[in-house]
Amino acid sequence: MKKLFSLAGAVMLAACTHLPDVPDPTPEPCDPGIVDFTNEIYPMIQSNCAMSGCHVGPYPADGINLSTYAGIRAEVKPGDPNDSELYEVLFESGDDLMPPPPMAPLSAAQKARIRLWIEQGAKETNCAGACDSTAATTYAAVIAPMLQANCVGCHQGTNPSGGIRLTTYAEAADAVATKGLVDAVHGTNGRALMPPAGQMSDCNVALLERWVRAGMPQ
Repeated sequence: MKKLFSLAGAVMLAACTHLPDVPDPTPEPCDPGIVDFTNEIYPMIQSNCAMSGCHVGPYPADGINLSTYAGIRAEVKPGDPNDSELYEVLFESGDDLMPPPPMAPLSAAQKARIRLWIEQGAKETNCAGACDSTAATTYAAVIAPMLQANCVGCHQGTNPSGGIRLTTYAEAADAVATKGLVDAVHGTNGRALMPPAGQMSDCNVALLERWVRAGMPQ
């Protein structure tokens, strides 16, 4: 069995530079319950897998490049997560666990979304209208999952990128108030663009700004 995330790739945390080719399928309405690859699964994998020293670039770890939909798709068997390498390695132990220590493992909710995406056929979905909901944009329901997918792969642990952690409400609110998080997702006002691979989807940027305008509700 191939092994994602070789142990040598674990040294990438210091730089945490992402170099993926961002997918750009045409947005279209999705049926309720369909997992959004472009705005949910793809950034999750980029934040936790396709970073410098790991599964990206001309010499990716174990020859597995997860910076594109095609590369990710090659590691799954549509409809069968239990026979999909991308999913199986999330439940390994010790050094075989992916992402590798000292990175935090994916949450149960994230693993469930990857499983459901594979069960639904592992399609390159890009769900139009994802930002049209009138439901309250709270940290718990919207912002925490977004940051987990797009940012926490680098901004966690004892040595987070830029010294900025984004794993709790207090850390996210402080990043907005004192560290220019909103400027960073646009790459404006002297802030380097975050994530380094390129701007988050328009949907996610709009949701972050909506949350800030609402007073950053928990």
